[in-house]
Amino acid sequence: MRQFQISIDRFIDSIASILMFLIISLVMLVFFTVILRYFFNISFVFLQELIMYLHALIFMFGISYTLKEKSHVKIDVIFNSLSEKNQLLILLTGTLIFIVPTSLFIIYISMDMVIQSWSLLEGSSEAGGLDLVFILKTIIPVTGFLIFLQAISDIIKYLDSNKL
Repeated sequence: MRQFQISIDRFIDSIASILMFLIISLVMLVFFTVILRYFFNISFVFLQELIMYLHALIFMFGISYTLKEKSHVKIDVIFNSLSEKNQLLILLTGTLIFIVPTSLFIIYISMDMVIQSWSLLEGSSEAGGLDLVFILKTIIPVTGFLIFLQAISDIIKYLDSNKL
């Protein structure tokens, strides 16, 4: 089980490495778009949509890394004053009650929309836009799956800590 948990963490870390590259790409793309628009009065719909796609990808896939690094929102003033055992109990309970069901719900609720979008190979409603809406929508269940994987990794860590 420990090896499975380590594999999940490495996988999430590799996604985070890719996201760092995408963030740099996003910044450069926004800079390029601003230069084109304000200095040359040129605007491309596909560039605007690409910016939106990259933003969605970075935000959605970054959730699992944020969960791995324990950078999500919690009440640190109260949490940090608790014993390590109680902290682990809260983390384990929260993961089992909130994170796992939410991740599975995200997957479940989005699958019909994604399947329909793929069956149509749904594209942009804008002229000159990217015809990749089906891929954009696929990010939603993949995000749920990544959150679920990280939750499993965390549960294994909490149970293996020998502090419960």
